[in-house]
Amino acid sequence: MDEPLILDRYRLIERIAIGGSAEVWRALDVQLDRAVAVKRLHPHLLPDEASRKRLAAEARAAAGLAHPVVVGIYDADAAGEWPALVMELVDGESLGTRLQRDGPLEARHAVAITADVAEALFHAHQRGVIHRDVKPGNVLLSDDGRTRLVDFGIAHSLAASAERLTLTGTVIGTLHAMSPEQLAAGPITPRTDLYGLGVVLHEALTGRQPYPASSPVALADAQRAGPPAMPDIEPALAAVIAACLSYDPADRPLHAGALAAALRDWLAGDPAPALALAPVSSPSAPTEAVPVVAPPSRPVEPAAVRSIRPAASRSRLVALAALAAVLVLVAFGLAYLGPGIGRTGTPGSGATPTVAPTPAATPVAAEWLPGLVEDVARRCDQEATSEAEAVMATMSEEEARDYADEVAKDCRRDDRGNGNGNGNGNGRGNGGDDDD
Repeated sequence: MDEPLILDRYRLIERIAIGGSAEVWRALDVQLDRAVAVKRLHPHLLPDEASRKRLAAEARAAAGLAHPVVVGIYDADAAGEWPALVMELVDGESLGTRLQRDGPLEARHAVAITADVAEALFHAHQRGVIHRDVKPGNVLLSDDGRTRLVDFGIAHSLAASAERLTLTGTVIGTLHAMSPEQLAAGPITPRTDLYGLGVVLHEALTGRQPYPASSPVALADAQRAGPPAMPDIEPALAAVIAACLSYDPADRPLHAGALAAALRDWLAGDPAPALALAPVSSPSAPTEAVPVVAPPSRPVEPAAVRSIRPAASRSRLVALAALAAVLVLVAFGLAYLGPGIGRTGTPGSGATPTVAPTPAATPVAAEWLPGLVEDVARRCDQEATSEAEAVMATMSEEEARDYADEVAKDCRRDDRGNGNGNGNGNGRGNGGDDDD
């Protein structure tokens, strides 16, 4: 006997993946007569009304993303016996599965995939959405040769369960891809996703995890010790990985758009922007590396944020302004055009096609951004302020002022917990990976 339709329109056809947090089904949308993927989350991970509402809210935020690399979300069932997300069906396999079977990718292929994902994340970050679980298992390589990023809207929905289970030694998600701030239950910002991009590029180039630790404590110790040795990786790409894996989020690239532009430059034969991303302490860092001012090592209360953040921001932003301006000029000189979402374009022979790069961010304006950050800090906690700073750095002054006003209003209305409208996920989504 067939199971009842999900939301009165989606018929489950075949289970195609199962993991620790969900199972994925090929399904049929009987109203539109099209194939879809249905990701059913294990009910015990969303046991109460608050967690179900969070899933619905995150699904709405992720559904608002429109980028050729982002796997689209069509619908959500937060009230059913099995909470579920209905999304675009992608025929293919995950990068994680490919690496397990075939080993490392050729360098240009690995860089093209990472650049695709970085551009998709930059699109999401500009709209206030953070993935939180960037890893090879959530990067899909479709049968038509394109890169796709899946599972926005899941990891944050499972945040309460993750916190509860972590206290007992269980981790929701993939341990080796977790950033230092996630392991420490610290503030999550767009730069958290940059850590995941470092993991993706390292694994794609080597076939190995950057830190093969077996426990959260061991992983945290390895991360604190600095980037892994990368003798077999081309120096510019090693610099990118080292920057993304920086223990302090402030030492990572300014935003995903800057990272994508540097990778596109490397593909075009110019390694200089990638080398310039190296953290000062990295062996790959050039002698004139851009200095970055690290934030305080301990969390500070909002009042303390107001007193120290403007000075710290000015110091960091002045240093990064020149690099950002160079990236803008280079990015506008590139013209990487790729196929649309499953409609046009023919994949190249063996290489993953790229999508048109997201326009580079507006150069950081050291004169006006610190003041806006200070305004946000007066009304918001440290996490909300850090997230707002990263997003505003990608905007023009007028856009950033409007954004700062909206963030401040949100903080006045309620206590913003861990950022606004964040999405993410575990597993492959559309025939995902086995590391859920």
